[in-house]
Amino acid sequence: MKNKYIVLALAILLLLVSTTWLKGEGKFSGWMIGDYYYTLKHHDAAVKDNNGFWFRRIYFTYDNTLTDKIAMRFRLEANSPGDFKTSSTLIPYVKDAYLSTKIGKHSLMLGLIGTNMYDNVENFWGYRPMEKTPIDLFRFGNSREVGLGLKGTLDKKGKLTYAVVLGNGDGTKSETDRGKAVHGCLNFQPVPALFLELYADYTNLGNDSSVNIFQAFAGIKGGWGRAGFNFGVRNAKQADSRSDTKFVSVFAVFKLSKKMDFVSRYDRLLDPNPNGSKIAYIPMADNVKANVLLAGLGWSLNDNVKIIPNVKYVFYDAPASGEKPTADLYTYLTLYFKF
Repeated sequence: MKNKYIVLALAILLLLVSTTWLKGEGKFSGWMIGDYYYTLKHHDAAVKDNNGFWFRRIYFTYDNTLTDKIAMRFRLEANSPGDFKTSSTLIPYVKDAYLSTKIGKHSLMLGLIGTNMYDNVENFWGYRPMEKTPIDLFRFGNSREVGLGLKGTLDKKGKLTYAVVLGNGDGTKSETDRGKAVHGCLNFQPVPALFLELYADYTNLGNDSSVNIFQAFAGIKGGWGRAGFNFGVRNAKQADSRSDTKFVSVFAVFKLSKKMDFVSRYDRLLDPNPNGSKIAYIPMADNVKANVLLAGLGWSLNDNVKIIPNVKYVFYDAPASGEKPTADLYTYLTLYFKF
């Protein structure tokens, strides 16, 4: 089965390459995040002292303008498992596959598209190679949907923008129920130094089950660097039961020189995260509130290559019952490059 996926990916790649040679148009791009990691301490004895090399993310993207009004994107993604248990090869899967068209100041998209759950926040954070944004890290929801999207500006100066997506509610996977999902975000940038965002979504999972997510973000930037505050909440309902998971997060990126940043972030889970043990690369205890500290140095060799030595420290509150988990400490040497 794995070989079939690899052959399919190569066939698509060859097809795209031949198309580019024949038409002389289109663009290939991508980026990769790889680490050497060492787990110095961990609440799970099976994870402690693990070390090695892995790729946390590989993107390979093809963009093409098909007509004067219609464009396309096709993107593959591959990742090392990151669960400290699975040993497997890097298997690419389809992350984006859509058509888009401009309608004045708006863009209409159809296919496998982004939900805008964290794209803007991630761009402002600027250190995705070091770690995901909190709402992504804590596995709140889907970053992709198969469906229809519309985004654009709501004012003449482009300071107020929006994005809306209607999809299946199953992320990159096939539809498995009769429910649907709607995602929306509103962004406001009154001046270049200030960025604000509100995001909300609702997913009907069927069988009287649903999930809705809310996120707020505020960021400021200047010659000194940038800083941001992030809040998110996930409400999950299943029959007569309901669970809430909330977080707050603050970060600051200080420019030490033209090519060097000091990066710091603190995430606070205000509720136990039932998905904690499933978090790739830094699995957390799922029965207690958690605190995540990140710190690192971002060294830009040039516009395309960055080296980031960094540490991640996770410590926990006392649980309602049972023993308090010991803290987790990871060290990383991260390499990021794009093309």
